[in-house]
Amino acid sequence: MTSDGSVATQTPSFGQPVCPDGQIPVFTPPANSALTIRQNGTPGNRPLKGNPLLQPQSSTSVPSPGQQGPAVFREFSEVYGERARVPEKPPANPSPNCQGKMDDGSCYYYGSAGLWRNVTGGGMTTSVNRPRYVETKGQGHSLNEIAVQGGTKADNIAEVGWIVSTDFNGDADPHIFVFHWVDGIGKGYDGYGWVQFSNRYYPTQNISALVGREIYVGYVLYKGNWWAWFDGDWLGYFPESLWGTNFGTATLVQWFGEVATDNGVPPQIEMGDGKLPPPPTAAHMFNVCDVDVTAWTCFVRNDQQISPPAAPKFYSISQTGFGDLRYGGPGQ
Repeated sequence: MTSDGSVATQTPSFGQPVCPDGQIPVFTPPANSALTIRQNGTPGNRPLKGNPLLQPQSSTSVPSPGQQGPAVFREFSEVYGERARVPEKPPANPSPNCQGKMDDGSCYYYGSAGLWRNVTGGGMTTSVNRPRYVETKGQGHSLNEIAVQGGTKADNIAEVGWIVSTDFNGDADPHIFVFHWVDGIGKGYDGYGWVQFSNRYYPTQNISALVGREIYVGYVLYKGNWWAWFDGDWLGYFPESLWGTNFGTATLVQWFGEVATDNGVPPQIEMGDGKLPPPPTAAHMFNVCDVDVTAWTCFVRNDQQISPPAAPKFYSISQTGFGDLRYGGPGQ
């Protein structure tokens, strides 16, 4: 940053190209990278996606109970028959199976900070971690990301970060992901309109070699496209046309860790590096900044709002300096 402490500057750090100069990786999002659809409590095949501002993404194409219509109606006596025994009452105070946000059978926890401001992007320097992942009853994930959000409800969103999920990735390492929402509806991971640019980094890529490093990531709206950068390299972009005319600026930037789990309480999955903030051993997000594209600058401010964590004994977030955040937790 400059001497006045207000402007984020970074020294790019580049990995070895995975393609020759002039070529880019051609990757196909896995067949199960679309949003999970669950029915009758059965897990789908891809970790669902949440956002601290929005409800976690739920199924939209599967009718909920009571919406199937009169054709499936059956009389009470037909279903239950004659019973001599009255069913037992449920426990007066059953133990909760989620202390975060519950949706479609998964529980979501966040360590998040946000800034409401009219901007054309946002960024941060963040640590790459390998949180311990334990999923005993279905599927889930642990991730770290930045989200730029616009539209009348701030529900047009572009996200980039890293995610750990053995259920989907097949290993316990962090992988790059991108994601976008249109009018509050999640469109899927690692594709769905994404245009690849970098010949070094790409969505779905295993980045275990970066664990322990701190990298610069973010988005900027440039010439009609939401461009993502990752570790000092232009990663690629989502065309603004994916949102029609409703995402020509952002009104909210969020920086956060997210855990989704079916494990109940305790959630067991780590967030960040598994350590609670504010000690300097906890996972790090710093130089959190917002972009003014006309100045081609990402401004570091100290106006972020910390969202109170739902279960601070499991996961939390703390402001530890000017534009500096520590987050994470052990999940148990």
